[in-house]
Amino acid sequence: MNLKNLPKKLTQYEQIHLLTHTDLDGIGPSIVLDAFGINHNPYYVETRKIDEVVMEKIAEQNDQELIIITDLSVNEETAAAIDLVNNHPNGKYIILIDHHASAIYLNDFIWAEVKPEVNGIKMSATTLIFKSLLDASFEVSPLQRTTNEDDEVVIIQPEYSAKEKNEMLTRLTHFVENIRLYDTWDWHALSIQEAADLNTVFYARRRHEFAKDRMHYILNGELFTEEDANYLHFSKEELRKLLKKKSKQMNIIENYQLLGHDTPVNIGVVETDSFFSELGNHLAEKFEEEIDCVFIISLVKNKVSLRSIGSTVDLSKIAKNYNGGGHPNASGCDLSALGPDFIQAIFNAQK
Repeated sequence: MNLKNLPKKLTQYEQIHLLTHTDLDGIGPSIVLDAFGINHNPYYVETRKIDEVVMEKIAEQNDQELIIITDLSVNEETAAAIDLVNNHPNGKYIILIDHHASAIYLNDFIWAEVKPEVNGIKMSATTLIFKSLLDASFEVSPLQRTTNEDDEVVIIQPEYSAKEKNEMLTRLTHFVENIRLYDTWDWHALSIQEAADLNTVFYARRRHEFAKDRMHYILNGELFTEEDANYLHFSKEELRKLLKKKSKQMNIIENYQLLGHDTPVNIGVVETDSFFSELGNHLAEKFEEEIDCVFIISLVKNKVSLRSIGSTVDLSKIAKNYNGGGHPNASGCDLSALGPDFIQAIFNAQK
């Protein structure tokens, strides 16, 4: 979605609501909007809830309000509802910016932009909205939040010099690229540990604290705080222990037929509530000769993270059949959507 094609200029909307995912690439667009001086109300939404939340926001949407959806896709019914709003704008409008291959069909709508790749480079939602704002001639001019005597949050936008803007743009570009590297797993291929560390810190911190400290980096040049550095030292040892432990605990479901794939596959299954991507890719590589993909189950969250290497299995097509979505090598879905047959297959594998 080219922001220049909005019915009115981005800054002319009285309210901007951002509906975005709960992961690092979900908070990225909110930080980018703040860095460009665009005030907005962020809402962090799980993939399985997005259609419900979008329909609620449509019902509440007032004139002169813009809704931006990032790092999430909607189903056909919700897309039709968005199309109806945008065909009769009355000061209202909704746009969607995503990078998941499972959402390509939304490019049929003028208000959506789904780009898994640009010039052979894998995209993230954070990268796409960053590029859109640059293309629309926005300058880095960060909002700053302070508290007044009544303990109310006050938003200010200081005047920045050209030199300061250039320095902040450099830092913001670096931050956006780190998110892209992690979300696409390019960090692993290129051995850029800083991107993985950023994701580790994101899950260790409260969301608003993470955003505040990254904005401090854009303003002043410190990507990781002392608290972040201490946690990273601790977490790397915990990750080493987890990889060793879960490698021994993994079960293999052989010749299991999944929706979205033509032939039966061998699935490595393990349960954890942390380090999903790191564990999934570690197991996919270690057991490459024995399994086609890895399913990382979180019983607490009722979620399954799907990981693979190579091009044998397109996980985005599989996840879409189980109320999820994502990329060919990294996707996610609800555990309950896989049904009792999958749970029974796990128990049989354990036996």
